[in-house]
Amino acid sequence: MKKYSVLIFISLLLSCNNFLEEDAKGKLSPDNYFSSEEDLDMAMTAIYDKFQTLNKDPGHALYAYCADDVTSQNAGNKTRFAEYDMFNYNSGNKELTNMYKDFWITVKACNYVINNAERTPVTKDFLNERLGQAYLIRAYCYFMMVRLWGYIPVVTEVEIDYDREKEDPATIYELIESDCLMAEEMLPVMHDADPYYQEGINVAPGKGAAKALLASVYMTEAGWPLNKGESYYDKAAAKFKEIIDNEATYGYTLEPDIMDLTLIEGNYSQEIVWGSFYYIDQEGYSGPKRELPEETGGWCDLIVEIEFFNSMPDGPRKDAWILQYISFPGQTDSEGNTLIVPWYSSETNQQHPHWRKNIDNGSWDYSVDEEGNVTYTKEGITSKSSKTQYIYRYADILLLYAEAKAFGSSGSDDLAYTCINRVRERADLEDISSLSKSDFQQAVLDERRWETAGIEHSCMSRFFTMQRHEILHKQAEYRSEDDLTLNSSLSLSEDFYYFPIPDEEALIVPQMDN
Repeated sequence: MKKYSVLIFISLLLSCNNFLEEDAKGKLSPDNYFSSEEDLDMAMTAIYDKFQTLNKDPGHALYAYCADDVTSQNAGNKTRFAEYDMFNYNSGNKELTNMYKDFWITVKACNYVINNAERTPVTKDFLNERLGQAYLIRAYCYFMMVRLWGYIPVVTEVEIDYDREKEDPATIYELIESDCLMAEEMLPVMHDADPYYQEGINVAPGKGAAKALLASVYMTEAGWPLNKGESYYDKAAAKFKEIIDNEATYGYTLEPDIMDLTLIEGNYSQEIVWGSFYYIDQEGYSGPKRELPEETGGWCDLIVEIEFFNSMPDGPRKDAWILQYISFPGQTDSEGNTLIVPWYSSETNQQHPHWRKNIDNGSWDYSVDEEGNVTYTKEGITSKSSKTQYIYRYADILLLYAEAKAFGSSGSDDLAYTCINRVRERADLEDISSLSKSDFQQAVLDERRWETAGIEHSCMSRFFTMQRHEILHKQAEYRSEDDLTLNSSLSLSEDFYYFPIPDEEALIVPQMDN
């Protein structure tokens, strides 16, 4: 595969001091590599360099636009997002191509470590801690790719085989499960030193992250396209419960104030089960300008779908996730204050709410009043941020357990209600109890829709929920007429539930496009 053939050694110009930092050391040779602890840590740094690239901007979460919460403009350079929002898939889309390429580059980096690390003269614990991360990140990449493209090759070697055929999803899930189990066995509950343990939390995935991914795989296998049913929801629930029953051991908790998750100060929150961490003075996360409205100098690459906004309950979560008022820096109202208007005002360009999950970059001049309204200027705005992207938050784990129980063989239990109510209470919503099976199922799906809204690169984001529950194609039933029009042919089919293979790949490896 052409995307898979990029040389890993470009990445191995990195320091072992901190996998968030780069420090060129000169080109490394595979013949004399893995001869020391430093070599192995440098190879791990290469993996994280690629992993960060996977999660550094909304273009690498193109799938989010296909869900029912995120949209864009169908004009100018925004059409690359809008066409996926409308399900008018374009195999030449540059965001699709970059996403596909970077998944395979990350897989190659993981394969390099998995196939070579054991010859490093280190202790078993030192080796397993790193091998476990490589297995887990490879599992994550395949888990994402099998849900996005369905039929892809299984590549576990470093060597390149351009004649390799695509595998069916069931075969790919076998590899994912195997990698997750290896990671779960190898990884520690808590890492004990830099670079994997910082600010009191795991900044590299630990055993809890491996359990979360494995449980998510089981849950996904329960639904479309494998449809393994209730027994796999039961397996998912049992695995999620292992995390919840030991939350103190794993160090997981919910942030009391959900607004903290949108701020730089939340970059090392104990709510993070698995995150992608960034430094703003390097590549950083490309978020602030992409989410901000044009009136503030933002790029407005992604905005909030109107039906989603209207259906989301008012409260601190809605205030934290969504920018509901638009500031006009440099313009004043009748009282001489900065002009601020609601999102639906005719004075705004888009007449849409805007996301605010990733706009804080640590130097932006803004303030939040008691009602959650944000007043801001253009001062300190950049296109880069050190904002952590959440692969899993503990809120995800609680709600995923509730969902697994809701759709499993025995239905909801007391713990399932406790889990969903913990998340609802933070959002200032009333507790729920004693619902029918179908009502509890819908309550959980709604809660997960609101909690994981927008782009935070969640491994179990709204798109994947809609896909496995076979409701992705039903958005026309409730989509606002003020949002982009969906493809009239949208249906429950692989043509829409999977993305096309990028043109560049199909040209080099024709069997990928059959």
